[in-house]
Parts: sequence; C-alpha cells; structure tokens
Amino acid sequence: MPRYAYRAVGAAGASRSGTLEAPDLDRAIDRVHDMGLTPVRIEPGEEEGAARGLARLALPKRRAKPSELILFTRQLETMLEAGLPLLSTLETLHDQATDATLKEAIDGVRSDIEQGSTLTEAMSRRPHCFPALYVGLIRAGEEGGLLTPMLDRVGTILEYQEETRQRIRSATFYPLLVVAELVAAFVVLVRFVLPRFADLFRSLGANLPLPTRVLIAVSDTFDRFWLPLLVLAVAIGSTAVLAVRTERGRTLLDGWILGVPFFGEIVRKVALARFARVLGALVESGIPIVQALGISRGVLGNKVLEAEIDRMQDGLVEGRGLAEPLRESRVMPPLVTKMLAVGEETGSIAPMLSRVARYYDRDVDYAVKNLSAALEPALLVVLGASVLFTALAVFLPLWNLMSAFRH
Repeated sequence: MPRYAYRAVGAAGASRSGTLEAPDLDRAIDRVHDMGLTPVRIEPGEEEGAARGLARLALPKRRAKPSELILFTRQLETMLEAGLPLLSTLETLHDQATDATLKEAIDGVRSDIEQGSTLTEAMSRRPHCFPALYVGLIRAGEEGGLLTPMLDRVGTILEYQEETRQRIRSATFYPLLVVAELVAAFVVLVRFVLPRFADLFRSLGANLPLPTRVLIAVSDTFDRFWLPLLVLAVAIGSTAVLAVRTERGRTLLDGWILGVPFFGEIVRKVALARFARVLGALVESGIPIVQALGISRGVLGNKVLEAEIDRMQDGLVEGRGLAEPLRESRVMPPLVTKMLAVGEETGSIAPMLSRVARYYDRDVDYAVKNLSAALEPALLVVLGASVLFTALAVFLPLWNLMSAFRH
C-alpha cells in the first residue's frame, strides 16, 4: 500500500508530521482528519513519488476541451439545482457529451460513484480531465453541503480562464504569424535561392561582402549537415520536454517565464487573480484557511509562485500569519502582501482577496488589450533588420558585379 508523508496542525495549533499508509490521496486525507488533525500538506512517500516521477515521463493523456468542461459544469449545476439525482444527471451528461475524453471520464466517474466513491474521489482519479482546482472546489462544495453554488463558482472561474486565454491568443496571433512567415522566407532563401547566386558569384571570382558570406555559410551548413542538425534538434527538444516534466526543470522554466519582459507580468497577474478568487471563495464558504491554501495553491500553475504559498502555509502554522512570510518575497507583489495584512487586521480576508482578484482582473484586461501595441515596435525592428540584412546580402554582390563590368 502506498505511503504518504503528512504535515498537519493539531487543535492547539501545534505542528505535527509523520507518515501513513493509504490506498490513495483521498484516504490519506481522511486518515489525517480521523487523527483530529488539520492537514497542511500531504505528499507521496519515496516509493509512490518514484512511481509518479516515472508517470510524468510517460506520454500525457489527452485533456478535455475547456469549452466542453465548462458546458459540462454548467449543465451539472443546472440539473442538480433542479433536484435531479446525481447518477441520473451524469448518465444524461454522458449521452450529451461530444468530447471523447470527457465522455469517457464521465462514464468512469459514474461507475466509481455507483461503487461507493464520492464525486470528489471519482473526479480526482481523472486529473487529465478534472484539474486540481476543479477537484478542490468540488471537495469544498461536498464537505460544506454547497455543491451547486460551488459548481457555479467553478464554471465562472473556468469561463474567465478561457476568456483570458482567448484574448491573449488573439493578441499574439498576428505577431506569431509574421514571425512564422519570416522564418519560412528565410529558409526558402537560404535553401533554394541563395545557392544559385553563390555558384554564380564563385564562378565570376567576385569579392563577396560580409552579409553574403554569412548567408552562404549558413546555406552550405544546412546543405551538408541537415541530417545531423535535424537529429540534434530532435534530441534537444526531447531533452527539454523531459526536463520540463521534472520538478526542478519545471521550477526553472516557471522562474524564467516570470522574468520575461511584459509576458512574465501578465502570467503573474493572471495566476494571482485566479489564486485570490479561489482562496476568497473557499474562505467565504467556511473552509479552514490552511486547507483553503492547500487547494488554492494548485490553481497558480507556476512552481515559483507555489513555493511562496508553501511559505505562507508554513508561516500560518508557525503563528506568523498570512502576510508576514511574504514580505521578503521577490516574486509576490507588495499589493498582495499589504491587502492580506489589512484583511488579517480587520478580519475580512475574503473581501480583501476579492478586491485583489478584481484589481488584477482589470490590470490583465488592460495589459492584454495593449499587448499588440507593445509587440509591434519589437516586431518592426526585427522585421526591418532581417529584410535589410537579406537585401544587402543579395544585392550588394550584384552591384559590385555591375560596377566591375562597367570598368
């Protein structure tokens, strides 16, 4: 049976840690509760952790489409609100689903519930379809007897995430299209056009300018070593994918993403808005703050930011509060720290978190609207420099030849 390492808080606020055996993570959480403790963190033991590490290297399962998951959530909320039984609702939604992955997941959830599992337990076994945020909020709804209102909040959060993703995709579509066309034109020029000019220039013995020599060297390299270069590119890409799927590799990538000018700030603000909204909803629903932090941590989608939430949890267990552990953080904005401090002092953490979410929502909307305008100057510089370099490489030798013929 798998082993789990846990860290929890007792009734008197004392921190306790240890290991236990359980069939799965849900049972491990239940066992910690049975001991009269509030879990802060539960992680797989060495054997289970190794198995999960190998699972990360396997090919991931295809995820359900976000639009289909949103539609499923809204339909599930509506039918449960109307008083229909859960199993009948799931059977109806299974018949109506068009996404094969979601259809299979709904069938599995219904089967698990028929065998005695809760909705949370059944969904948690299918993370490729129901992410940690989804399962965490469903757990909160089941435990608090507020499943239908929590489904409404889940649907709202998923809709906002999808809307933000679509806006960013629309804003970056044109710049990415221009860059792709530029790369394609460069490959065609270097691979097919320039070699013919190179043969002509060599036959005439002309002195070639530097831009032309550079492009000819690139063309010759691709022509002679295209197979080793292809193998090297595939090897580098595969190594990068495997590295990103490890804990350390993902942490390094997430830290680099946060440091990218302009884009890093958008990623940070989107993650913090999502975190503040979910944490506020959980606290308002009566979930203990330590458990709420553990659930909300999974919605950030960034290992560096998740580490800051771990520090917040540890500080809360040690009696330092929510805001104090974040005061020296280099990645958490001062606004979040100050708003949390005010919420702690006034006893209104949930309203303050809602204000943080609204602030970052407006900030993200403004940043996304101005994304194209921010990218255009850099795009024009890159495009102009590329066109100028290519034109000099092609036309300078022709001008030199024409001058030589005239003399």
